[in-house]
Amino acid sequence: VNAIKLAEDMAQPENSKDGGAQKPSLEENMAEAESYEGDPLECPCIAHMKEGPCGDKFIVAYKCFLDSKEEEKGSDCLDSFRAMQQCFAENPEHYKEFLGGDEEEDADEEEKAKKQRE
Repeated sequence: VNAIKLAEDMAQPENSKDGGAQKPSLEENMAEAESYEGDPLECPCIAHMKEGPCGDKFIVAYKCFLDSKEEEKGSDCLDSFRAMQQCFAENPEHYKEFLGGDEEEDADEEEKAKKQRE
């Protein structure tokens, strides 16, 4: 099992509100960071992943992936990616874009929040 694929499966990005265009996925952000000239952990493309309450778990998982020598890169990092995804799920206010979810459910939640503000 590919660690990035596991993380991607566990955290499907939502469609953005601008006409359904896809936000960069976790896999795309990590691939961009890996090809970044300099330290991949300094790539602006993953800065938002390092912020918030799960930043330390993201860094551990991503460093493990970068350092992986396994034939299937990152297959030795599954526990780290699971811990990261669990943290994301526990902190949706910071990592909503990386959490899967039913768009109808999201719309219902937004409608409820709007009514509460009125």
